[in-house]
Amino acid sequence: MTHRTKFVAIAALLAALGVPPAAWATNGMYMTGYGAETMGRGGANLAISDRSLALNFNPAGLGQLQGNHFTLNLAALAPSLDYENGVNDTIHGRDSLFLLPAFAYVRAGEDTRWSWGLGFVGQGGMGATFEHENTFFGTRDETFSEVRFMTVSPSVAYSFSDDMAVGASLNLGYADASFRFFPRTSFFNPQNPQMSFPGVDMRRAGGLQTNLRLGWWWRPDPQVSVGAVYQTETHSDYSGGDMTVNFTGFPGLERKVRYDAEMDGFTFAAQAGVGVAVRPTDRWVLALDLKRYFWDHAIDTITVTATDPDVPGAPPELVYPFVFDWKDQWVVAAGGDYRVNDLLTLRGGLNYGENPVPDHTLNPLFPATTERHASVGASYLIGNKTIELAVERAFASDHVNNNPDFLVNQFGPGSRVGHSQWTTTLGISWALDRGREKAGRYSQETKP
Repeated sequence: MTHRTKFVAIAALLAALGVPPAAWATNGMYMTGYGAETMGRGGANLAISDRSLALNFNPAGLGQLQGNHFTLNLAALAPSLDYENGVNDTIHGRDSLFLLPAFAYVRAGEDTRWSWGLGFVGQGGMGATFEHENTFFGTRDETFSEVRFMTVSPSVAYSFSDDMAVGASLNLGYADASFRFFPRTSFFNPQNPQMSFPGVDMRRAGGLQTNLRLGWWWRPDPQVSVGAVYQTETHSDYSGGDMTVNFTGFPGLERKVRYDAEMDGFTFAAQAGVGVAVRPTDRWVLALDLKRYFWDHAIDTITVTATDPDVPGAPPELVYPFVFDWKDQWVVAAGGDYRVNDLLTLRGGLNYGENPVPDHTLNPLFPATTERHASVGASYLIGNKTIELAVERAFASDHVNNNPDFLVNQFGPGSRVGHSQWTTTLGISWALDRGREKAGRYSQETKP
């Protein structure tokens, strides 16, 4: 083996990318909406202040709140995955339920133009587990991937008037990545050692993730509001991981070797968006958002490097390059609220996000391919507390990778990947010491 070794047969890292606990995001690696109110209207909320979780979309919306505001939210994601290639019939991903929590607190005083808040939010990620697979090396084995990304977000907003505000959120987070790719398989090719395959198990390469979200909100008319947001690309660190490489079938080693591992070239994309909300009557709020996620720069070729083996004579450094080559993504979210009475509000929405994953680099371990989403939701006011519920369906999306280049498509040409998902979100919000309402503010805080 060379001093700097590249094994081309590891496709697992395509999945190893992300937040405690693991999540299945559906606009690329982001959720369509954070909080039951937002998800209930398809993710459209850049021009609406959805209680304290507004800090995770448009922090300028915090300027429309007053008093002490709290939100607790839990999303449960149930994905359905399957894939097939030339070795396997259709294999279904292991059924799993992923829980994604969120909490936010906002303080907005009556006699100051400043509002501030703090959020704890699972931002997104990905994961997939396929078991009992037939491999190209004559074994039965498994693949697993998990990426997790969660942030603590101190936020602030400044209101120039009752009709205009700006805001900022600093997202300080942690993300890690893990993957297994046929960890019980070890294949040595004596004619071409570079085409040999040692199974790999990498765990918890991760570190600090930071980005900045800036927002603007304006109400040009009592029935119309406009919002805009820009979020920087996440500055990412994926280091400190452990990788076990299965060299049991390699002459001269014949054992498993532990390495230190790190990942480079993967990050969460920058994003920009504009939104408008219209209140045609006292009972209706209609919202439309247009967003752009810049995946082209964020996810291209990802490199995993393993160093410092614990066995003498093992390759001192292993390098695994993985071509993702994602593309930028347009997302359109449209939805509305209907206030049935002073206690009950109903919601519905649609969300379309272009598939950012090119077919020629598609992999079953990282299938962020769903595009069409529909959601319904409701909230009910009990005293100063509001109970919120939303259900979203990400409709099935099937794609086929016909790329014959084994360096890019390790699962072989003709690999088909299918992905769909149900997401249920339940939350509770309440306000304390609200005092006098800001004159004419455009917010749902006074209603469920």
